Amino acid sequence: MRSVAGCVLFPLFGLVLMAGAAGAQTPPDPGADRPLVIPQVEGERQGKVLGRALACGAERERVERVLRTGRARMMAAVGRALTEERYALALDDAMRLETSLPAPSANACEKAMAGLERLEKAP
Repeated sequence: MRSVAGCVLFPLFGLVLMAGAAGAQTPPDPGADRPLVIPQVEGERQGKVLGRALACGAERERVERVLRTGRARMMAAVGRALTEERYALALDDAMRLETSLPAPSANACEKAMAGLERLEKAP
């Protein structure tokens, strides 16, 4: 009796494995080539750079221009709700923290200004 049950289960198990392998070979969805965007992580990262750049003496207009383009980029990527609820809040918190800290070192200011330039040139 055991051998009959084993013979029945093995082919079923093999079919399940083959179906899984076939599913893994299907081409990805058209939207799958876009990178994953986590709004609060991006907001925190950009907020640190922009806040530090402000603390280092970057022009306010330049930072505001980067803020507007970053917000528009995030809105296109994740929509209005996630941009407002996650990205903008994380960005504001990070900028507020960076501008409330003591003045950054010269090395930190160089990195912040380079980061500001990268954000300006981001697609």
